Amino acid sequence: MFKSILYLVFFVLSMNVFSQVNVYSSDFKKSISLLDSASYNNDFSKAAKSFEKSALIDKKNWLCFYYAGICNTLVAFQKKGKEVDSFCDKAEKFANTADSLDSNNSEIYVLKSMIVAARINVNATQRGQKYGAISAKFNLKALELNPNNPRAHLQKARAILNTPIAFGGGPKKAKPIFEVALEKFKTFKPEGLYYPNWGKKETLIELKNIK
Repeated sequence: MFKSILYLVFFVLSMNVFSQVNVYSSDFKKSISLLDSASYNNDFSKAAKSFEKSALIDKKNWLCFYYAGICNTLVAFQKKGKEVDSFCDKAEKFANTADSLDSNNSEIYVLKSMIVAARINVNATQRGQKYGAISAKFNLKALELNPNNPRAHLQKARAILNTPIAFGGGPKKAKPIFEVALEKFKTFKPEGLYYPNWGKKETLIELKNIK
């Protein structure tokens, strides 16, 4: 549960999306503002619905679908049982649409990796091996598409952190990967306005917890 809360709280802390230009619709900007101010489960649900509405207007804007997927994934990390899959199913549809609009995007593959990781929470014993492998595959693709994407390294580190020590995971194995992610954040610049720029504070806190 603590790790799930981290996904919610620190994602919000690391958003950087206040600049405004006329390239995006006012609805999309409102959705971004909702996400930026979100701090609780219901807030992310509201933001998800807002991005879904934005997508009806900005149908060619992959970011609408990306953020709708992110919001539903963050909600999924807070749910239990079948509800997890329900929100993951929604997130997956948005991720696939985003992928169709902007293929071979490292950020979208990080999202896909997160979605599958959330599904593990339904039953870690039964799903860990299968879904862990799928999540890792998506994340590997994210790294191949952009080796300098810090969120891809962050996602990899989290996967290792949550893998049992007996299977090659744990804090000691994850720490060097978190450190790589932190180095990538120091030089990372988003490709455009509203593009994903979250994760640095998450990385710092994960490293602090390990130490």
